[in-house]
Amino acid sequence: MADAAATLVYLKKVPIFRALPARELEFIARSVKERVYEPGAAIVKQGEPGVGFFLIAEGRVEVAHDGHRIRDMGAGEFFGEMALMEERIRTATVTAKERTRCLQLVRWDFRALLKENPDLAVKMLEVVVQRLREHPLTHESD
Repeated sequence: MADAAATLVYLKKVPIFRALPARELEFIARSVKERVYEPGAAIVKQGEPGVGFFLIAEGRVEVAHDGHRIRDMGAGEFFGEMALMEERIRTATVTAKERTRCLQLVRWDFRALLKENPDLAVKMLEVVVQRLREHPLTHESD
């Protein structure tokens, strides 16, 4: 299980969570699960159902669509935010390039938080729109 204080530090770096009150951040911190992936392990696979969001706490990953590298991501970056909104097929494969530790938040826990904090939904939409503009063909980094 992730250390609660360290998890709060990571969450505060994520744009969609940064401005949340302490109570909501603590709810998210209690809801995340820590996952560790060895080099070469697929964290999510294109074509499979997505159920959650991943925040990279340590390590590096490669994001690929149809076998073509889109970008690399590292500590503090995140993917899968659209899977928090709806269950959908992953549009990219994310693979650990080195030993990678992620904090995962699943949709049903996130939805409970959204019902209590509508401002979070607005922040989430801003991030989704930004990602759509940056990568219109692979509008989800998960």
